[in-house]
Amino acid sequence: MLGETFLLECLSSLILIQLLQTSSASHNPQCDPSACGRIPNISYPFRLREDPKHCGYSSYELVCDNNITSLDLNSHKYHVQAINYHNFTIRLVDAALKNDSCSFPQYSLFRYNFTNNFPYTISSYKQRKPRILAEVALPITFVSCPYPFNSSVFSETARCSHKVYASNDSNSSTRRYTYVKAGDLNVTDVRDMCSIDIIVMTSWPFKDANNLSLSEIRGSLLYGFELSWFTVNSSICKKEKSCYLDVDERGSIQYYSKS
Repeated sequence: MLGETFLLECLSSLILIQLLQTSSASHNPQCDPSACGRIPNISYPFRLREDPKHCGYSSYELVCDNNITSLDLNSHKYHVQAINYHNFTIRLVDAALKNDSCSFPQYSLFRYNFTNNFPYTISSYKQRKPRILAEVALPITFVSCPYPFNSSVFSETARCSHKVYASNDSNSSTRRYTYVKAGDLNVTDVRDMCSIDIIVMTSWPFKDANNLSLSEIRGSLLYGFELSWFTVNSSICKKEKSCYLDVDERGSIQYYSKS
């Protein structure tokens, strides 16, 4: 009796494993990785625009132009710096940034642009056991004021002439002084008559986010920011359910449905 029960349990386990493998294979078709410029491995769930339609998801479609991999977010182009399939992150840099010390992003992009959880978030599980959900990017805020001030929170960008707003009549009362802060901004940090110009993101690991130099800010912008695809809505889950990506002991990406 015990022997029959044991054999039945083994048979059930084998059938279950086979079903799981078949389901995974049907939703993760075998496609050769693509490559573009500095990104040598573009594979599931990503795809290049010219890849076969069954490879990857259209929501994770990338573009290869002049040997540069790029991604469109909120109608703006970002260059792909790296894709990490082990922690499910893609690192991006604003394509508008120029190779000079006073080039800054012109459009805001921050955590509130990714609150719908699809196809990207700025949060990912940093540890597997126990899993800890943490943000993979922090904000950088540019503020302009009609007067100069000293602050332990902000760094001044005044030596970049195009970031100091001045009128043609050189009236000092209309001049705008610009400052930048890495990390979350409190309401009390913004002085009277000052305004927030743009908020962008970076994943640069600052040792100390206070009193940063302009070159450090510039370096963090050139490093870029990470987005995660760890939490996704996938067609392999039931309708209106979430799927979670994980890596099995063989290093293969698997999906797990949230009940």
